[in-house]
This record gives sequence, C-alpha cells and structure tokens, in this order.
Amino acid sequence: MPVIGCLLSILRNPMQTMAKAARQFGGIVRIPIRGKYLYLVSEPDLLRELLVTNREKYMKNIRYRHIQALVGQGMLLSEAAEWRRQRLITQPEFKPDHIDAQVGWMTELTDQFLDRWRALADSGESIDVEPEFARLAQLLAGRYLLGPGFDTISERFCKAAAGAKEHWPLAPRGLVALFKKPSKEKLAAFDAAIAELDACIYGYITEHRKDGFKDCGVLSRLVAAAKDGQPEFSDTSLRDQISTLFFAGHETSATAMCWIHYLLCKHGAVRKAMQLEVSDVLGTQRATPDDLRKLQFTSQVIDESLRLYSPIHSISRVAMENDTVGGYHIPAGATVCMSMYATHRLPQYWPDPERFDPSRFEPAQVAARSRFAYFPFAAGHRNCVGAAQALVELKLVIARIAQRYTLEVVPGQKIEPAPGTTMYPRHGIRMTIHHRAQT
Repeated sequence: MPVIGCLLSILRNPMQTMAKAARQFGGIVRIPIRGKYLYLVSEPDLLRELLVTNREKYMKNIRYRHIQALVGQGMLLSEAAEWRRQRLITQPEFKPDHIDAQVGWMTELTDQFLDRWRALADSGESIDVEPEFARLAQLLAGRYLLGPGFDTISERFCKAAAGAKEHWPLAPRGLVALFKKPSKEKLAAFDAAIAELDACIYGYITEHRKDGFKDCGVLSRLVAAAKDGQPEFSDTSLRDQISTLFFAGHETSATAMCWIHYLLCKHGAVRKAMQLEVSDVLGTQRATPDDLRKLQFTSQVIDESLRLYSPIHSISRVAMENDTVGGYHIPAGATVCMSMYATHRLPQYWPDPERFDPSRFEPAQVAARSRFAYFPFAAGHRNCVGAAQALVELKLVIARIAQRYTLEVVPGQKIEPAPGTTMYPRHGIRMTIHHRAQT
C-alpha cells in the first residue's frame, strides 16, 4: 500500500505474512514498511551467513521500554565483551551433566504440581491450560535459578511475574491500535509488577548473602564467578541475569507445553504411539536421565511441535555496517528479521509443511537436512543458553503427564497463535483432564 507498505499485513499477522513472503519471493526479501525496509532472511544457507559468518556485523535489536525494564542488561540485551562474560559464567549450569543432576527434584516438583489435577480429572471440569503450564514452568525455572529457597518466595514471585505478563503491551492488530498510546493505568500496573519482582529478587540476594549463597542454583554460580577471577556481579547485575533467565526460560517452556498438548489432542495416533513409548520405557516409575534419553519418539513429538509452533516466532538483528548476504546488499542500520515460523514452513525442507509429522525428526532425516532449517532456540553464537535444559524439562513434563493423564481439547473453541513475548494461544486453550494411570 502507498506510504505504509506492508505494515497492515504485518500488524494483522506477522507470522503468516513472513511465511508467505518467504515462499513467494525466496530466501531474502525486502519488505517495505512506512518508508523503510525490513529484511527477511529465511533460507538456511543465508541464515548461516548472517548468524555465523557475518555475525560481528550485527547486534541485537533493542527497542522496547518494557523489555529493558524487565531484564535490564542481562544476557538477552547485553553485547560484545559483557555478553561473552555473562555467557561463559552461566554456560556450565546448562551443560548435560548439570542438567541430569536436576532431574530428580524436577520430577518431584512436577508430580506435586500434577497432583492438583486429580480433582479436575474426577470432576470433568475444563480449564485453560495456559496459566496452568505457566505456573508449572515458573516453579521449575525459579527452583533451577535460585535453588530450594525459591519455595519461600515462589507465590509472591510467580504472582508478580504473572502481573508483568498481564500488563505487557499487546501487539497492535491495526493502524489505529498502532498509534494508540498505552493507558497510564496499564503502564503503572506493569511498573508495579516489576517493582514487586525486584523486591523479591533483591530480598532473596540479601537474605542468602548470610549463608554465602549455598545451594542457590544458578545464582550460586554467578556469585562464585568472582572467586574464579571474573569481575564480581553487582546486585543489579545479579537481578538482571536472574530476571532474563527466568522469563526467557519459563515463558517459552509454558507456551511449548500448550501447543504440544494441543497437537497431541488433534492427532490421536501420534498421542497413542507416544503413550506406548512412555509406558514401555517408564511404566509407572519416575524417569531417570537415562530413561529420558530413551524416549526417542517423545523427543520427535516435541521437535515437530516446536517446528510448527516455535514459542519465539522470529528474532531480529540490526546491521552495524553495510553487509552483503546471499549477494544482496543490506545497509547499515537496517533491521533484519529471521522468522522461525517462515523457515520451518519452507516446503523444500518440510514437504507438506502444515502437517504434523514427528517422523521428520528421525535421525536419518535430521542428518540429511540443513542445520539452519530448524532453529526454535535461535542459532549461531547467541542461541538460547538454556536450550538443552528446556528440552529435558519438556520431555520430563510431557512424559509424566502421559503416565498420569490424557488431555482433551474442549470442542468449539477458536484457537490461534498470537505474537507476543512468545507465540501464545490468543484465546487460551480449554481442555479437560482424564485419569490414565495410577502412580
């Protein structure tokens, strides 16, 4: 359209707009928006060029007041040497051996949470599973980051986190909404939620200085970094790291849990095959790390769900200097977008791309496909530090639910993905819970 270009289409549905542009115009597309251009890169070889070969020419796209208030200068928004320092310090807490050591308490916490569903299964009452999975993911993330002591602040902390999400600005869906300023009341409520989160985190830091941060999860590692010759994190820096890891971790996991169970409900044969695998490997017992590694088909179900409904539908970078990608010029200052939603639907890599088919992730198929055709946790040096932990958590939760319950979507709902901090179900997803096995 004149002047506004493709803005209206992007506002209405950025995921589908980018997927259509990638299919119609190829692996790199220049999309006009209000007199400027958004550069969409979707072809795997070009993604590698952008995120690996030319990575030093780009920086994270930092634009929003709300994200700055929420995570400060944690790993999500920091750059260059400071980002590398934070990443190197945090990385050991998300390596396989450390993740394996957490499986016991993660399973126990998950079981305690799922015990609450017994009454719902008895009554047949339906619930919106989005807030349920959000709370479970919050409890798992909080304990992982702050240790067992998180239990003492979990109710207050999770309530504040839910408040921040509730008052997060919704993506505008039309031109009028684009120019409408958020209400002062909504901004005040968001700021109050952030203040409450800060009070929780700073209070926790102050309290656990008394015992030298013993058994405080990732927080212990951040504090101990100073003993290894690294500059000491200030309380503000500790707060920013914890907030970044908490929100980046729990929101994506919660959204993934919603979409996985939605797809399992729609595809009964896949669900039955997954339940059979879980029964064969686990019976009614709690999973060990070795057990989880044996759940190959369950992993494929998770991967295929993340392909269709990647919790983060796109990421963006800003070019710090002129660059050439795939032979095309990208000027300094341009915003470059990489859409998981679009790349995960390219028919040359994903035949019949809208079909839910976990066999796409059989080892032979994965080996034959470009590494950058699938990147739900981003890619390159700034991929998600907690990707491995997230996959273990998802498999553990999905398997434990499969042992105990079957979830069914309530008919007649309008279920659609919406862009936000994650690609969440716009109207929620109501489901009924049914007993499957006694444990």
